Amino acid sequence: MRSVVEAYERETLFKDWRLQILWTHCEGSPKKKTLKALTAYGVMLSLLLQRRVSFMHVHAAMRGSFWRKAWFSQTARAFGVLSILHLHGSEMKSFYFSLSPMGKSLVRWCLEHVKIVVVLSESWKNFIYQIAPKANIQIINNFVTLSEEMPAEPKQGKYDVLFLGVVGHRKGVYDLLECWPAVIKKLPHARLLIGGNGEVENAKLLAEKLGISHAVDFFGWVDGAKKIELLQNADIFVLPSYNEGLPMSVLEAMSWSKPVVTTTVGGIPELITSGEDGMLIRAGDQLALANAITLLGEDLQIRKTIGKRAKDRIKTAYLNIHILPKLVKIYDDIVHNA
Repeated sequence: MRSVVEAYERETLFKDWRLQILWTHCEGSPKKKTLKALTAYGVMLSLLLQRRVSFMHVHAAMRGSFWRKAWFSQTARAFGVLSILHLHGSEMKSFYFSLSPMGKSLVRWCLEHVKIVVVLSESWKNFIYQIAPKANIQIINNFVTLSEEMPAEPKQGKYDVLFLGVVGHRKGVYDLLECWPAVIKKLPHARLLIGGNGEVENAKLLAEKLGISHAVDFFGWVDGAKKIELLQNADIFVLPSYNEGLPMSVLEAMSWSKPVVTTTVGGIPELITSGEDGMLIRAGDQLALANAITLLGEDLQIRKTIGKRAKDRIKTAYLNIHILPKLVKIYDDIVHNA
């Protein structure tokens, strides 16, 4: 979610619309997180009292993030300010179905009492309609901006397989590690590059237990130049997630002409046609994961073809020039038709 907001910030959107960012979450202790949220709420309240807010664009995930952002958007509503509630929560379904009947009713009320609910894909739009039929739902895909730099030429004989994301079960990292012995049995020069924070020490212990530490590199959290370097030089990108919205990491990898191996969750099947511009497997299918990586590793021409088609797919519908005008139209409609 943060990477999406930062992508908006890099565009002229914020300057053109005089948007002010209020970060409501931070890493740290519960006390530190609470203080961060209260501080942001205080700033918002001050702006509302001064009548300096035309509308609010609220980005939310699930669980605490959803309730926190509902608190913000409904406060704005009390001041007569309309809100866009932009849902990014990959585990929104499991969050919703874990709630009591009263909790579900409250979620529905929150979704139906904002001006617009923005979702990332058609499948998420259908789900929100099921739980909040009176909500005004619009789809705004995540987007990337093409880099002027060129990806490294695909290599024969050496294979760097890149993962970027939170290290843990939800993103499928343990499945990836557990299938890696089968991969390096057929591709002895393959290396798995893991960039991300989370359960890194647990993942390292599993790699040691499986005897694959020599073929796995952990980079911790990466961004900026290091992230670009990894994407530029990777041969294959993999994200074997159990839950997703529309992952920025997959969009970014495809924009770098990388063949992607990922799962049939969230909005991913709307982005990738398996065997054409990427490879799709069922979440948790370690054999299919190993086979897809091995197929791409063994056949340079398939890697190049799928990588080219992946970039072409991004260029058709997932660039800033495609997505930002849709958001600008929403802003404009709210301001002039409120």
